Amino acid sequence: MNETMQQIVNACVPVLCLLITAGGAYLVALLKKRTAQIEKELDNETAAKYMNMAADAVAQAVTYTAQTFTDALKAEGKFTKEKQIEAFNKAKDKTLEILGDAAVNALGEIYGDFDTWVETKIEQVCREIKTPEADKTAATTAAATAASVATTIAATAVQQIAAEAVPAAAPETTAE
Repeated sequence: MNETMQQIVNACVPVLCLLITAGGAYLVALLKKRTAQIEKELDNETAAKYMNMAADAVAQAVTYTAQTFTDALKAEGKFTKEKQIEAFNKAKDKTLEILGDAAVNALGEIYGDFDTWVETKIEQVCREIKTPEADKTAATTAAATAASVATTIAATAVQQIAAEAVPAAAPETTAE
């Protein structure tokens, strides 16, 4: 290689190294951003999965309790206020059994106070069982709307938590 060619190569090597380093840093930043986006999407999907699982578990538990406990007592005329509370507790226990500890813990993070949510949901399902068919359509629409709103609230909360976890950039100072 002649001397001129060697000088060109020597001049280009630092520039190429700089470009490779800058390109690598850009790719790392791009990968981090995409990874965070995927994690957020997974969190939203996971939250929706657990919320649907919880609603199904409550419906199953209430139906099970009605079939194995409440209906027989009502047929015998022995469904008292005390038995109503016992049926409620049986439905709640069955819901917790169906969901398991991991789901209950995840739902506690989503809803905040899981006990309040599950108790309210049991009452809702009991009301739906007693509601005539014409009213069930309205109740179903309201429940679907409420579920949609809850999903939106949960997704927003996850986004806010993620945003708060990222440190804020230092404020820019301007010369006066």
